[in-house]
Amino acid sequence: MSEKWIDVSAHNGVIDWVKAAKSGIQGAILRAGYGNSLSQTDAQFNNNISGASAAGLKTAVYWFGYADSDADALLEWSVCKQVIEPYRNKILFVAYDYEYASADYYAKIHGTAPSNQLINRVVQTFLKAADADGWNCVLYLNNDYRKNIYSKETLGLWDLWLADYNGEADASCSIRQTTNSGILPGISGTVDLNLVFRDFSKSGTAVKIDTTMDLSRPHGAYYTVKTICPQKVTLTAGTGGVAAIVPFPPSGSEQLFALVAIGRSGTETGIYTAAPGEKPLKRFVFRVT
Repeated sequence: MSEKWIDVSAHNGVIDWVKAAKSGIQGAILRAGYGNSLSQTDAQFNNNISGASAAGLKTAVYWFGYADSDADALLEWSVCKQVIEPYRNKILFVAYDYEYASADYYAKIHGTAPSNQLINRVVQTFLKAADADGWNCVLYLNNDYRKNIYSKETLGLWDLWLADYNGEADASCSIRQTTNSGILPGISGTVDLNLVFRDFSKSGTAVKIDTTMDLSRPHGAYYTVKTICPQKVTLTAGTGGVAAIVPFPPSGSEQLFALVAIGRSGTETGIYTAAPGEKPLKRFVFRVT
């Protein structure tokens, strides 16, 4: 299975999405914005996601990253989340795009190039936060970053969106960007073309959660998690004997769960949520200190 998609931003101008959809594409990856400020929302994002959806296309988003620390990566996700949350039911995945311009900006600000370790860390921080909030997550990269920047751990965590314009793809990926010089009705100038190999509509979750980072509590202490979902939510621990889960009575679509640290110091477990019909999704790690 493969589908023809495009990826666009405000740089592509105003798009006639009806014409674009009639050309034979099935979807579009839309830049939602960049950086860590709402002022950096892509100027065409709202028009693009509304127009593409109305034309019957599948949609996803990407955020262009400039994060220079874990805290900055979390701020970027917080801003991105504000931009895309109103369209959650239209968005199949969220991609993070950190590339040469990102590294150049870091060097301009700090006077030195970012280390590979830093790049891996900020990418993981952004995408783990998005994953914890229930979004399908994708990492955009080219073969240089794949071979020389990203660790095996980073590459193994996420679906890959690989920019690879020549011959066959050099590595397994869920999305392949095949050219940056495509021509499509409804779009002035050139546009990026992609092949999407995975059906992202078959994953994800309807459960929103207020906890996006791993956390620790001493033995006997507890932490309260809030979930939001129109259906009944199941919250479970992947490893027994670490955390007792105590549900509170739901209030509308909101429900609280207390996670009580009952395990020995140093033990940990993944915490999972699921709505009816969903596969349990890991949201964060709970550790006993």
